[in-house]
Amino acid sequence: MIAYGCLGVLFLFIGIKCIAYFSHRKNTPSSEDLDQTLISIINQTGEHHG
Repeated sequence: MIAYGCLGVLFLFIGIKCIAYFSHRKNTPSSEDLDQTLISIINQTGEHHG
């Protein structure tokens, strides 16, 4: 009986983690957006030091 309770808690935890993973995955920027952001940061720091 205790084993069933532990399994239930485990599946609940896995479900919550999966939902959190997929919700964060939707909000992540694409690789093109990341490239543009990095290039703009590099260009800004180059102007300040140059």
